[in-house]
Amino acid sequence: MAKLTKPESWPVPETDTGLFTLLLAIRLANSLSINTFFQADEYWQALEPAHYQIFGYGYLTWEWRQGIRSFMHPLLYVPIYKICQFLRLDYAYLLYLPKLMNALICAVGETFQYKLTCKWTKDPSARRTMFYLSLFSPFNWYCYCRSFSNSLELALTTIALFLYPETFDVYYIYSMIIAGFCCIIRPTNGLIWLVYGLRNLRRGPRLKIIVSTILIGIAIFSIDSIVNRHFYGTWTIPSINFLNFNVSRNLSSFYGTSKLDFYFFQAIPVMLLTYLPYFIIGLLVKEARELKLVLIINLLAYSLIQHKEFRFIYPLMPILLFFTTYGVLYTLRKLKPVTSSSLILLIALLNITIAFYFTQIHESGVITVTQYLRDEIGSKQSSIGFLTPCHSTPFQSHFHLHPNQVDIWFLTCEPPLHLDSSTDLAAYRDESDEFYDDTLGFLQRNFPSLTVENSRDDLRGSYPHTWPEYLIFFESLEQFMKEYLHNSGYSEYHRIFNSRFHWDSRRTGDVIIYKFN
Repeated sequence: MAKLTKPESWPVPETDTGLFTLLLAIRLANSLSINTFFQADEYWQALEPAHYQIFGYGYLTWEWRQGIRSFMHPLLYVPIYKICQFLRLDYAYLLYLPKLMNALICAVGETFQYKLTCKWTKDPSARRTMFYLSLFSPFNWYCYCRSFSNSLELALTTIALFLYPETFDVYYIYSMIIAGFCCIIRPTNGLIWLVYGLRNLRRGPRLKIIVSTILIGIAIFSIDSIVNRHFYGTWTIPSINFLNFNVSRNLSSFYGTSKLDFYFFQAIPVMLLTYLPYFIIGLLVKEARELKLVLIINLLAYSLIQHKEFRFIYPLMPILLFFTTYGVLYTLRKLKPVTSSSLILLIALLNITIAFYFTQIHESGVITVTQYLRDEIGSKQSSIGFLTPCHSTPFQSHFHLHPNQVDIWFLTCEPPLHLDSSTDLAAYRDESDEFYDDTLGFLQRNFPSLTVENSRDDLRGSYPHTWPEYLIFFESLEQFMKEYLHNSGYSEYHRIFNSRFHWDSRRTGDVIIYKFN
């Protein structure tokens, strides 16, 4: 027990190879075991475009049709799907091989995070503490091994920060190349380099820094343009389109707006959870002015954007953990050894419990339902309809059923691309909104009348939607759908646990499957 209070004795592999091997083994277990849904972008903005590129079917969201996203991130998964196609590997490989890529990204990122910690501090206690804080972080366990662009951005940002030199040298070139790809993936990543760039301009040879940065930018921009030319079929500049949509027109607020203090009082507490008190202590006891400046500038800049998400500040995680480390060390030194050991064990137990619940239980039904339906349908002709908020489940990256065999539809949530600004957003309603605003009216307007005397195949007509063989909705709609579908030929076929609570009341409860008999 006494050793728990002495972080300098906590074991960490001595070599980079040993460190990476350990982290890869841990993150493989992490990635392969995730069985829950966090946010739709994990699937629809990474796996789905890659699947579409190789297999020729799937659904490209409006971002890909409007060209506001670079294909550089989905490109990572293209070789995986190509291997699956070429070798005719079965469904399990299609699901799990992308998870291997996610584990690899995470392991590389955390290996360089430890090396970055060694750069930031010479204290072995701090290095080891931050290593274990990262491993036992519930948010890292929950988020890092998912196919979010933010996870890749975090890993690449960590590498670039490690390589970034105190003064201009060849490592500046290496660092800026990686930082450039970060900015291609998420243009807002450029905020992180603002402080470092101004520092180097003040210290180093300005002309060399400016010229090399411009040349690197041109090279990376050219590579990105070629990749996007291949995917979109025309010359496209996603970064400009991204900034136009999110900043100039501010239409990203269509997906929700948050208070100015969101990142300070919601995002950081959620990302740190049990670490939050130690992060606050660390800010008070550790100087690290440059890191504090990077943190503050990014938080303030992101706070000015109306649409906010936890993931947007995920690349700042190493800085958050750095200050948390010093808060933990300060606390351990102030407490008695027995109290400190008990506290460490309690935090570890809480973090493991939280990580387990959110990676194995909470919102597991929306993942399980895709695999269940695929097994249920097999090789027969069928149809599936989702009366759920848009993008509530993965799509062809998890179904992998050709449209000629199975027709799958869902309610959409296209943004008002015809608007020049966000001033008229309040009056705009997408298809999902219309459905939940007036469920009965929506069904009457968009579906043919359904009675037991009708054959489902005779009800196609000119309506926007047709009744599918399998109809899926959340438990929040159960009572209404049970009454509406009474005597219709539909009956409850299966239900899958999804969540005990949810920030979106429309997604609460079980996932329910009705089948037309």
